[in-house]
Amino acid sequence: MRVVIVGAGKIGGHLAKRLSQARNEVVVIDRDEKKTEQLSGEVDALVISADITRLETFRKAEIENADVLVAVTDRDEVNLLACLIAREVGIPRCVARVADPELESTFERLGVEEAICPEVVTANLIEELVRHPHGVAELLTTEEGDTKLMEIRVLANSEADGKRLGELHLPADVLVLALRRRESFTVPDPETVFQENDRVIVLSPAEALDRVNRVFRG
Repeated sequence: MRVVIVGAGKIGGHLAKRLSQARNEVVVIDRDEKKTEQLSGEVDALVISADITRLETFRKAEIENADVLVAVTDRDEVNLLACLIAREVGIPRCVARVADPELESTFERLGVEEAICPEVVTANLIEELVRHPHGVAELLTTEEGDTKLMEIRVLANSEADGKRLGELHLPADVLVLALRRRESFTVPDPETVFQENDRVIVLSPAEALDRVNRVFRG
């Protein structure tokens, strides 16, 4: 399958790595040269630094034969425009990240096959945790068993205790999706400081779980 990913940020980069490892042909486009330069050294994919809101970018990259376009920048208008241009050049399927959940139906009416709001997905996950307050360590595993969604309690004196997320040496393909502290839930950023007894929701490849456990549990 040939996949075009618009956006070389954390989501786009993680997706590119996963899809290329699964032997898909992947093209990543982002106008941020710093992001594309970094990603090009990390993933077996064609990574292009260009303005994806211009039709010429799609034509020069010769991606009109792609099977699907996935737009995951942090700007809804850019994601929508990328999908509209993709349809114009003949890419049959489009999937877009949407920051504003109220725009999901609008995107889909305009021909985006699937509009996904990560915040809503995270909220749905958190709702399940609230309904089951004692939680479970393993929340979800892919059919292949190669990726797991975990809830992990931060233990005292672990690497994470008292440290910012940006200071933790987690593998690049590990995503920290949510933080539960007592009755409060947040989506962590690099400046988030972890404390003893925090519960973190982590999406991790199976081979990275030992490292994840060492960081949060010691």
